[in-house]
Amino acid sequence: MQLLLNTIMLEPNRWTAEHALTRPLVDLLDPIASAGFRELEVWGYHLDRLSEAEVEHLAGALQARGMRAVGVGAYPSFHLEGAADEEQRRALDRLLAATVHLGASVFKIFPGRVASADAGETVWRRSVEGMRRLAGRTAEADMLLTLETHGGTLCDTLEGTRRLLDQLPEDGVGICFQPYVEHDTAAAIAAFDALGPRVRHLHLQNRGPGGPARLEEGDWTDYRRFLPHVRRSGFDGPMCLEFTAGITPAEGEAFDLAGVLANAARDRAFVGELWRP
Repeated sequence: MQLLLNTIMLEPNRWTAEHALTRPLVDLLDPIASAGFRELEVWGYHLDRLSEAEVEHLAGALQARGMRAVGVGAYPSFHLEGAADEEQRRALDRLLAATVHLGASVFKIFPGRVASADAGETVWRRSVEGMRRLAGRTAEADMLLTLETHGGTLCDTLEGTRRLLDQLPEDGVGICFQPYVEHDTAAAIAAFDALGPRVRHLHLQNRGPGGPARLEEGDWTDYRRFLPHVRRSGFDGPMCLEFTAGITPAEGEAFDLAGVLANAARDRAFVGELWRP
């Protein structure tokens, strides 16, 4: 079992437009290591504004602590045109270069930033072309490209995901799966099975009435049913703890880094229990 910590959970500004970091990732490594995590999925905004020297420093800091960036997550828009498209490509190239420098083996992306129901033929064509180009780059770097099943993207439904996969190389391109429908674990299992071996990467998160919750306590997905099914399917790719309880503090309260990492550690133990045969 390979279980990663996603560094997105450690940034309280994760959902703001600017994604301004409260702390650089290199300053979070010691708390992460103290919580017992050694393998990471690095949130793209923790990496994309670093200089080459800062990426080098981060790579050395990870190595010094016996840690590894297994994956990096990116959020590109493939439907843009003109100068906006050119800037998007440059930004993606910079992030990909930093990912290669860190030695990651997985490059996870949002498959565009347009919902499948809103995407006309031009958006589909440009998006497929862009993802094919990116798949070529990741293949050259011996990395797996995974497409996250997420709202507001071309992989926001099972139908959209299948349509996209049919137009992309099977070798080197897979799915980062998280359930499409909340409060329906049977549907989550059915979608996972429908995508079969194209699922190469999992994002684990749950929610309750108050927002993000520990995996064992949320009610969006019953992981006591879902994870044993995934294990029995033969899945052996990386699983990633994306969110947990405490990542969105109440108004007026400070972000509790130690508390969030403690919740993530409880999630790690819970997943480990469910993963045993």
